Amino acid sequence: MNKSRHYVQLSDRGKGILMSLGGVFVLSPDSLLIRLAALDDFTLIFYRGLFPIFAISLALWLYYRNRFLPVLIAIGWAGIINGALFAAVNITFISAIQKTSVANTLLFLSSAPIFAAILSLLVLRENQRPTTWLIIALSLVSIFIIGWGSYGSASLLGDLFALGCALFTACSAVLVRYKKDIDLVPSVIIGSFFTACYALTRSPDLAISSVQLVYVGIIGFILVPCAFIVLTIAPRYANSAEVQLVYLLVSIIGPLWVWLVFKDTPSLNTIVGGSMLFISVAWFAHHTIREEAKLV
Repeated sequence: MNKSRHYVQLSDRGKGILMSLGGVFVLSPDSLLIRLAALDDFTLIFYRGLFPIFAISLALWLYYRNRFLPVLIAIGWAGIINGALFAAVNITFISAIQKTSVANTLLFLSSAPIFAAILSLLVLRENQRPTTWLIIALSLVSIFIIGWGSYGSASLLGDLFALGCALFTACSAVLVRYKKDIDLVPSVIIGSFFTACYALTRSPDLAISSVQLVYVGIIGFILVPCAFIVLTIAPRYANSAEVQLVYLLVSIIGPLWVWLVFKDTPSLNTIVGGSMLFISVAWFAHHTIREEAKLV
C-alpha cells in the first residue's frame, strides 16, 4: 500500500519571515558579548567592522568560488549605497548609545518598521496588511512602556542619531527589496570596510586583550556576518516592514542573555512592555509563516 507523503512548502513571504527569525536568534547574544568584552565604543565598532570583512568574503568565496569577483562587481551602485547605509547604521547606533539613553534609543529604533512601510509604499508601491500595521502599533506602545520614566533625560542629538539609525535601516531593507534580482550580500563587505575606517579615524589606539579578542571574534566572525547576511537576503522575500518588525525581537531577547548572566533585575515596565512586544511580534511571525505554508 502506497503512503502519500506531504511536505510543507513556504511562500516567499513565509521564507522571509522565517529567515528574519533566524537572524534575530543569531544576533541576540550580541549585547551580552559586548558587555563581556568591555571595550570602548570606537575600538568595539572597529573590530565589528573589520572581522565581518574576512568572514563574509570567505563565505561568499566558498559559495561562488570563481564567480566571487564578478558577483562582487555586479552589486553596482545599489551595492555601494547599501554598503554606505550599513556603515551609517553602525555609526549612528553607536553615536546614539553614547549621547542618549537606552530607552530613547530603543524608542526611536522601533520606528524602523514605520519608515520601511512608508518607503515601501512610496518606492515599491507595496501597502501593508492591516495585521502588520496593528503589530507595528503594538510594538511602538510596548517600546514606550519599556522606557517609561526614562524619556527626555538625554540630548536631542542622541535622539536624532537613533532616529537616523532607524531610517538608514529601513532604507537598506527597501533598497534590497527593490534590487532583489541582485545579490547585495557583498555590499556588507563594503559597509564593514567603511565602518572600520570611520572607527579607526576616531580611535587609533585599538589595544585589545586576548579574552576581549575572543568575545569580539565571536561577534565579528559569527554573529554580525550571519545576522546581516540574513537581513540583506530576507527583504528579497518578505516585505521590508515585516522584516524590520521581526528584528525588533532583538531588543527583547538580547537583554535576556544579559539578565541570565549578570542577574540584572528588570523593572516592572520592562517586563510588561517586553512581554507585549515579544508576544505580539512572535504571534505575527508564527501566524504569517503558518498562513503562508502549503502542503504539497
